Amino acid sequence: MEKYLIARSGKAKPENVHQIVQEALRSAATASTPNSAIDVLGDALLELERLLGLKSGRMH
Repeated sequence: MEKYLIARSGKAKPENVHQIVQEALRSAATASTPNSAIDVLGDALLELERLLGLKSGRMH
C-alpha cells in the first residue's frame, strides 16, 4: 500500500502515526471485502511498527 510508505521514505515522524491510522481506517471502512479490510489494517499495523521502530532504534 503506497499510503503507508511514510516510514520507508525517510519521513518517519511521530505525527505521522495519526495520518497512518486515519488512512487505514478509511480504507478498511470502504474495502470491498472483509479480508481486504483486514489486509489494510494489518499493513497499517506493520507500518506503524516500522515507524516506531525507527524512532526508538529497535528494528527486528
